[in-house]
Amino acid sequence: MKILLVDDSRIARELTASYLHEMGHPVVQAPDGARALELYRGDPPDLVLLDVEMPEMNGYAVAREMRRSDDEGHWIPIIFLSGRVADEDVAKGLEAGGDDYMTKPVSPVVLRAKLSAMRRITDMQQRLREVGKQLQDVNRTLVKLSSLDGLTGIPNRRSFDTALEREWQRGMRDARPLALILGDVDFFKRYNDTYGHQSGDACLQAVAKALLQTARRTTDVVARFGGEEFAILLADMPVAGAMEVAARALESVRALQLPHASSDVAEYVTMSLGVSVCVPSHALTSDRLVEAADAALYRAKSEGRNRAAAQPLSGAA
Repeated sequence: MKILLVDDSRIARELTASYLHEMGHPVVQAPDGARALELYRGDPPDLVLLDVEMPEMNGYAVAREMRRSDDEGHWIPIIFLSGRVADEDVAKGLEAGGDDYMTKPVSPVVLRAKLSAMRRITDMQQRLREVGKQLQDVNRTLVKLSSLDGLTGIPNRRSFDTALEREWQRGMRDARPLALILGDVDFFKRYNDTYGHQSGDACLQAVAKALLQTARRTTDVVARFGGEEFAILLADMPVAGAMEVAARALESVRALQLPHASSDVAEYVTMSLGVSVCVPSHALTSDRLVEAADAALYRAKSEGRNRAAAQPLSGAA
């Protein structure tokens, strides 16, 4: 363990340091409280041996300052060194933030035993921190997995709903337009019936990847809405811009050139898209935006599929 040894007596300091070196511990020495705090904060040790009776700032005051500067969840043991070992002296040291008390002059036998005990405690603390970090990593992974669609790897419906509400509130606050594109793969049931469900899954994965390439801004959200349906959420996007994104999405899916012999509109896989845009307000709800985009999608299908249609909404940009 790296040990910070604080004592205003050079002779006592050197003697204790010699014991520590013989035990294999690197030692950093400080002759007073101010220097001790500087070393403690600049390069935290594994343990502090702290003399109580020092001029200007005694050991109790130094310990209290050390505890104030400790990082949350990271504890460095402090052992007080003093010739005064009355009950009230020990109690005062522990209340100041110390963890143990040793009499001076220091006994190397007792010192070794106390350091071994503190090493067991610090090792346990380190293991607990490692376990805590592992749990945090697992929790982050679980949160990420719960927000992604298992087949396509893009955000799922739950994640989309969260993003929609977030962007709706932001659009309402900033009075900026919010666009939504809903789409599905044309004649996807026929595709599954013709090529099998495994090919159908591969088709959805390819479409998801193509749509991701269409959404070029970091704020754009591409999600699997359900089944063969996908959604693209575009913050701060007027109607004209949303239609441009929809046109790119259609072309990106066509460019996949996935054969679809059962389609009535093309030899390859295509999509139909519905676009709706509005400026969020208290007079509207995010559900209205979804309903309008869904109505636009229905119209795109009724007009022949393989196209995008827009549905106006009160408050549209």
